[in-house]
Amino acid sequence: MVEPVLAGKWTPLGVLQRCRNLIHRPGDVVLTLRIAYFLWSVPKDLDQTSLPSFLSAVRAAPRPPASDLRRAAARIARLRQPWLRLSLFGGRNTCYMRALTLYRFLDTGEQPMRIHFGVDRSANADRLSGHAWITVGDDTFEAPEPVVQGRVREIYRHSNRE
Repeated sequence: MVEPVLAGKWTPLGVLQRCRNLIHRPGDVVLTLRIAYFLWSVPKDLDQTSLPSFLSAVRAAPRPPASDLRRAAARIARLRQPWLRLSLFGGRNTCYMRALTLYRFLDTGEQPMRIHFGVDRSANADRLSGHAWITVGDDTFEAPEPVVQGRVREIYRHSNRE
């Protein structure tokens, strides 16, 4: 199937086309604004507290109910990605922010969810590369390639059940 050509980004038709691709149901409007606020406030919030306290507060916040974990994660990624592309959110399009957003908004029901932080030294011997990803049960969400390849050494993990 051929992708339709979108009108210019800031033309009225372009804005309408992009909104139609982004917003699939009424609840998406509120959720996309909540995600934007979260992405904006994370650096300030992390400066004011420890990482474990921040992560516990994040998981205690309300989230949209989800019956299908994979579809809910895809919805969050769809609503998050346009914000991360804006220059206003410069420097936030990282695996850390993507993992934190899933950790904040993904409803896992009774299943335990963990956010993992790790380092990979093999990419460049002089420099460490950091990575973050989410696991729910045995399922991994948005793991960067080095995590998938098993090169990353986990240095911290936080669970919603701890």
